[in-house]
Amino acid sequence: MMSSWDPQSTAAISSELKSRGFLCQDTIGEGTFSIVKLAWSNRLEKIIAMKIIDKRKDFKYCKRCLPRELQIVRKVDHNNIIRVYEIIEKDPFVCMVEEFAEKGDLLRRIRQTGRVDESESKFFYRQIMEALIYLKSIDVVHRDLKCENVLLDAYQNVKLADFGFARFMKPGERSRTFCGSRAYLSPEIIRGRPYDGYLADIWSAGIVLYVTITGCMPYNDRNIKKMLEKQLQHRISFPRSVLLSAEVKQLIFEILHPIPTKRPSLDDIIHSKWLATTGYKMRVGKSRSESQSSSESDRQQSSYKVVPPKNTLNKAT
Repeated sequence: MMSSWDPQSTAAISSELKSRGFLCQDTIGEGTFSIVKLAWSNRLEKIIAMKIIDKRKDFKYCKRCLPRELQIVRKVDHNNIIRVYEIIEKDPFVCMVEEFAEKGDLLRRIRQTGRVDESESKFFYRQIMEALIYLKSIDVVHRDLKCENVLLDAYQNVKLADFGFARFMKPGERSRTFCGSRAYLSPEIIRGRPYDGYLADIWSAGIVLYVTITGCMPYNDRNIKKMLEKQLQHRISFPRSVLLSAEVKQLIFEILHPIPTKRPSLDDIIHSKWLATTGYKMRVGKSRSESQSSSESDRQQSSYKVVPPKNTLNKAT
């Protein structure tokens, strides 16, 4: 991937972080105004993900969204949400010291296997629901739910990430901000109408479920007008090549309702016929993928490698 980041700026902030006890290594992600690097933390004595935001990249984002993001990540505390250990502000950069999700994102997992079977999808989806229930309990809407923002830790537990578009929202309050990823947008957002962020998140979560179990998108977002027409007609088709239960099809059909108030609540989803028998739990110890034999492709893509610094680098310089 060709980096749009100035090498001198990257070197400067890496040097600053090194003086604070962080040894930055490979870049594992890059956006318009941020990059994510693997790093070793001397204080935590473990691998972390360092999200580095350059405030010069997007003035509007930095003025409106970044303060919200920082406020929210300082507050959230849930097993299925990426933990932010520390925030370092060094103009023009803001650095978030984050929990590292070793298995990458859900989209990567889907691409490795073509799709995720229903049994495993239930486990993932139950954890996603728990994360959303928690966020609602603290009046936070995510507004950018997508497979790329559902990360997986070493034990294949869900870790919801990227609160760049998130905001606090009281029940009954409406938002007018057009934000999120186009393929995951609810029809009310596409139409530019004031929307309930929680109901929009439920729509996006429905898209996540569809992609997880089928390996493809329910709508073609290349033509947003045609996509909206299909959404408003409440038309949802499933690939014939994928054998799916009637229960999961029905749940997706209910979630992707064009009328926001007719979508099921988070509690309704948890108690749906498809998910009701799946209790909430966190995996610990050896992950399922690690306990089974892996293909050569799996072994090559299983995780990133980070080498802890030698003793000479253990102290900040």
